[in-house]
Amino acid sequence: MKFECKGEVFIKAVQQVARARSKQQSQNNLQDIHLELDTHLLTLRATNLELFCEKSIPVKGLTNGSCLLQGETLLRIISTFQSHDTTLVCEFNEGVFSITTEKGIIEIKTTPYEDFPTLPKQGAIIGTLSKEKINTLFREVSFCTATTEIKPEIASLFLYTKDNLIYSVATDSYRLAEKTIENDSNLECSLLIPQKHIGEILQIINEEEGDLTLSLNESILSITSSNLTLSIHTITGQFPDYHQLFPKEFTTTVSLSKEELQKALTLTTYFNEQYSQVECIITGNKLTLHSKNESVGQVTQTLTIKKEGEDIEVKYNNKYFLEVLSHIEGNTITCMFTTANRPMFIRGTQDITFTYLLMPLNR
Repeated sequence: MKFECKGEVFIKAVQQVARARSKQQSQNNLQDIHLELDTHLLTLRATNLELFCEKSIPVKGLTNGSCLLQGETLLRIISTFQSHDTTLVCEFNEGVFSITTEKGIIEIKTTPYEDFPTLPKQGAIIGTLSKEKINTLFREVSFCTATTEIKPEIASLFLYTKDNLIYSVATDSYRLAEKTIENDSNLECSLLIPQKHIGEILQIINEEEGDLTLSLNESILSITSSNLTLSIHTITGQFPDYHQLFPKEFTTTVSLSKEELQKALTLTTYFNEQYSQVECIITGNKLTLHSKNESVGQVTQTLTIKKEGEDIEVKYNNKYFLEVLSHIEGNTITCMFTTANRPMFIRGTQDITFTYLLMPLNR
């Protein structure tokens, strides 16, 4: 195998596919990157067996062939390249992959590639989405997924379509986030995508341009562009029926400044006890937040609010309460309640397509 290509193009392709390789030391063969040259098209592939990424770039092909390179070694080498305009001459010969630059030659020993996993077959097309929409659906709710895989269905992001909308939902059973966007492309799906791969998926697709095609083959979701294929093993399971948490009406609705609430909740976190508890007392046009720690002290903060409905007194995890505020657009938020043992609903007044449910602490 021998080819010439621009350094910038090669570096970006290596870094992009490398995000799908295994990070576990016990999986040495899955830390590598596979290269294959066919005429003037170089295809790079990496996988951890749950993510598969394959990227093709145009090169000046001289001799066709394939090889498997140690991923970490290759990444470290290309990180030292200074000029993106440099033309690289790459050649694989007798077990050695050489990279010739303007400053010299680098030689890397390769490993056998015959058993390296191939890309899974793509299934039927289920629709198209822009990378911006995928980014919105994934990033805005994934912070709510469970951090352990004891229950894989809630250590995942639930993506589904209904009534001309695309929904993304995540929960760890203590809180839940839901984001909706218009289903302009008639996407049809109901998928559980492992949270542990969300970061890599977004980093990989953010390098692409234009709309991305989604296809499904049994439990494998493929996201493709003109020169990229990213395949993801989805989770088999049933996401909790969260719709039963949505009441027909609310008994108390409160509007208040997001900035003032952020400051007050941040202060209460300094007085956390075992359950990160903050007491919320809503009476009249006031919200009083109280947090106490026997070894540190206590704090009480009172905020001015606009309230409709009944007074209510309830306790929440103040870290979970605070964390959602950075995901809400605008300066004003709305908190909606039914009873003290049911979840609080939080939305921004500027964007009602994002909804956050926070369960009370009944201790």
